[in-house]
Amino acid sequence: MNNRTIWMLAALLAALAVVPGISCGDDDDDIDVTTDDAGTDDTGDTTETTTGNCPETPDPAVPELRLRTLTILSPTAMRNAVLQQLIFDSMENEDFLWLIRFTGKGTGTMTLRTGSGQEVAGRACTYSYLPAPYAPGEMQMTETGLSFALLGDPIAQIDVPMWSEGTAYPDPPLLTLPLRNLDIGGTFSADYLYIGSYNEGTDEWTEAGTLSGAVTAADAQATIIEDLGMTMCGLLSGSTGAPSNPADDCDGGPPGWDPTSWLRPPDTEVGGEPAYSMTATFAASAVYIQD
Repeated sequence: MNNRTIWMLAALLAALAVVPGISCGDDDDDIDVTTDDAGTDDTGDTTETTTGNCPETPDPAVPELRLRTLTILSPTAMRNAVLQQLIFDSMENEDFLWLIRFTGKGTGTMTLRTGSGQEVAGRACTYSYLPAPYAPGEMQMTETGLSFALLGDPIAQIDVPMWSEGTAYPDPPLLTLPLRNLDIGGTFSADYLYIGSYNEGTDEWTEAGTLSGAVTAADAQATIIEDLGMTMCGLLSGSTGAPSNPADDCDGGPPGWDPTSWLRPPDTEVGGEPAYSMTATFAASAVYIQD
């Protein structure tokens, strides 16, 4: 089953989540990408095996990683098991590449640079950030031991794309997450090879990163998911009009819409605009990031 088909099934499950007596918005029965146990095998070995020829660490002074898992906690419509599996598979297949680089390690204040990536041809385990409109953003982080947290302002806006199987940048993406006020935090492993850890014995990840932000209803309405025949606003809110007519989702968009009337209304605001909170946990592993 390709990821376009999975998206359609995920949208169906999101719609069913609001039907009385049916609950599938946080169903994770078929997913097992993380574990509550320590992320090591019986010998304590955390050697990465799932990234092929990836080095143990590109540069211990400048941790560079890519996300390996992303478990969405909110919005409700993005919590179902089918969509979570799509995200996991897309990251494994490198259809969904999200990179993080830290500079200033050991100073107490680091700069985190994050955004979508692409493979660098001819170089194992090497990626580069995408240009505009998917350019990376930066934020300042406090550093306390192995942990990092936001210092100052989050990234005001960043677009994170996911591609269909067999496609890649500069092809049009399957989906783009238009995130506002992005904040990332977490804890490194002792060797800075991971945020979280990987258990080779069980092929599972333990997540030690957190992500939060928001998707404004207006951004979501402007984000058309062609394969679903709806906008992201329609998916998140459950407010869809005629099938395969994205233009009438969410009451046709501003200014005539009424977000309070939607099946799943926005739960926050960004700059006075109605928005959906996005929260997630993640794991990441070391790579090279080429400028």
